[in-house]
Amino acid sequence: MYDRGAQDAEQDDLNPFYYQHYYYYRRGYDDTRRSMRAGPGGRRLLRLAPLALVLLVAFGGGFWLLGRSRVTPDEPVVAAVSSPQPTRAIPPTPTTAPTATLAPTAAPALGIGGRARIANLGGAPLRARETPGLSPIVARIPEGSEVTIREGPVEADGYTWWRVEAGEVSGWVAERSPEGTPFLEPVP
Repeated sequence: MYDRGAQDAEQDDLNPFYYQHYYYYRRGYDDTRRSMRAGPGGRRLLRLAPLALVLLVAFGGGFWLLGRSRVTPDEPVVAAVSSPQPTRAIPPTPTTAPTATLAPTAAPALGIGGRARIANLGGAPLRARETPGLSPIVARIPEGSEVTIREGPVEADGYTWWRVEAGEVSGWVAERSPEGTPFLEPVP
């Protein structure tokens, strides 16, 4: 059946019944049509493509390594002298002034009187509660809102709670999820 499918593909004479019901006919027909579409040597080129890619990566890596092995002006140069005097390295002369290093700055943290942004809720609002813990919900603060921290932190029900104000709304909100995703991000 495979050979018949291949012959029909060469003659451009598809037998719909065979194509639908016989796997090897369909496979012979499709393989032959693909090879005809690729043109002479088309399959050979497809087989050589991975080899060409490997060679390209190898040559590119070689040129990269060659480029890195060159002497830069900042490296000391050792001169070989044929006289009986000992050779010594000539230290490089500084071309630029030394740069000052900056001390790391502390990331902003949550604190009373500070500002925070509601985040990481996937568009859902943050629930503000009456008291610290899983008490009744008194408000819902939209994600992206900035709030002012008024009290806290208080540990309750496995969460760290802060009392926040957002406009006329006030309530206790969880600082982060049990997995550690922060709901309140400090605003500098």
